[in-house]
Amino acid sequence: MKSKMNMYLQSINFDLWLSIENEPHRPIKIGNGIEITKTRIEYIDNNKNFLFMNAKAMNTLYYALSISEFNKITSCKNDKDI
Repeated sequence: MKSKMNMYLQSINFDLWLSIENEPHRPIKIGNGIEITKTRIEYIDNNKNFLFMNAKAMNTLYYALSISEFNKITSCKNDKDI
């Protein structure tokens, strides 16, 4: 059975839940057979949409937590770490 948080996030936007369930999106390109992180100027709309979902997921999780829980996770870099 899914937790209430899973259901809540999926009800807001299923892509939001997928952003948490999967690894956070990291815009990359391939150069000389090596994955390289894109610079912000190289982002395309699809990259921006995935990054927006990462940020929205983190924000939603922040608001769902109590103050003491929030203080424990403020150093997390992405929604998957939370």
